[in-house]
Amino acid sequence: MFTKLTDTSQAAIFSVLVLVMATGVALAIRILEITPSTGMWVLWSCTPTVAALIMLLVVTREGYSREGWKVLGLHRLGLSVWWIAFGLTLLITVAASAVVWATPLASFVVPEGGLIDSLLSFLIQVVLFTLTFDLLEEIGIRGYLLPKLLSIGRTRALALSGLVGPPGTCL
Repeated sequence: MFTKLTDTSQAAIFSVLVLVMATGVALAIRILEITPSTGMWVLWSCTPTVAALIMLLVVTREGYSREGWKVLGLHRLGLSVWWIAFGLTLLITVAASAVVWATPLASFVVPEGGLIDSLLSFLIQVVLFTLTFDLLEEIGIRGYLLPKLLSIGRTRALALSGLVGPPGTCL
């Protein structure tokens, strides 16, 4: 449709799409009186990916070529830097847990259903949320928006992409 848009123009259109869609979802949640649940998070998390699909398939039509999909960064795994993401997350989690347990803020209580059931439920939810909802946000914001904004400088691009997404934290 619009084949001559600059990267920053595409980023601006994408940002407006995400914000309009997130506002629409917020209004739908409010009007339908949806309580915090998995369905609500699915709606919130999908907005960046749906906006990216609209950009690729409708607005710029880049999604009709194999090269157009490479902008999302899904063609490479980047395994060489995964240790940073997992290591820093683990380090921060361990440090925060140590601080909490070192103070009288925490105490250990066995859940009513037992420790195994609660732990299994927690692990399933973490895997479900991490592999679906977070990935949906990352595809749109870090996969589509961030590369489009890099032409204005890395720091500005990171700041702007952080402001636009993820919409799920606006609740």
